[in-house]
Amino acid sequence: MTIVDRLSEKSDHESVGFNRSFTSGDVGMDGSCSSSWAVGPSMPGDSPRLKPSGGCLGPTPGAAVYNGTPASMDRPKDHDGIELPQKVLFPPERLSLKWIQVHRIGAGLQNMGNTCFLNSALQCLTYTPPLANFMLSREHSKTCHEPGFCMMCTMQNHIIQVFANSGNVIKPIGVLNELKRIAKHFRYGSQEDAHEFLRYTVDAMQKSCLPGTK
Repeated sequence: MTIVDRLSEKSDHESVGFNRSFTSGDVGMDGSCSSSWAVGPSMPGDSPRLKPSGGCLGPTPGAAVYNGTPASMDRPKDHDGIELPQKVLFPPERLSLKWIQVHRIGAGLQNMGNTCFLNSALQCLTYTPPLANFMLSREHSKTCHEPGFCMMCTMQNHIIQVFANSGNVIKPIGVLNELKRIAKHFRYGSQEDAHEFLRYTVDAMQKSCLPGTK
């Protein structure tokens, strides 16, 4: 049951004598019984009036009670009351927040012309242990059957290349070639926002793991 405060100004419904009932399908506000509330027809100078029926306590005048059971309430939830995901991309018990294998510092990334936004975001993702552990295991590519663009495969190839060229500088060509697939408005050679690129990249990676979202 949700209580929605009304504004003090008259709405269009008030000006035409709006009359509608809102019935709570639960116990009353005092927990004693069910209650119904109606917005009476507007009169000159009057604001909507909530009329109780059944003698139960209800919300204060000036509030309307809307009742409804969202479909999401029927979905299973965890012990914190949070809806369970429709698909688990990677079980949490298999996540390792620390490096599984110790690596030497990976390769640096060459600026290909206003690509510092891309390089910085890629470096942040490359040195995020849970993601890097998964990518270096090549687990995704072993099960990926996507014939076209797959951001997970693109990121996996990039991270593997970074750690295979420790002490060197590489060109992030694999990611640059997919720039417009990551976001249509990105342009090669244009200075873009690093945070925006990071968000679109993570979103593209998630879509690669969910069928029907490409």
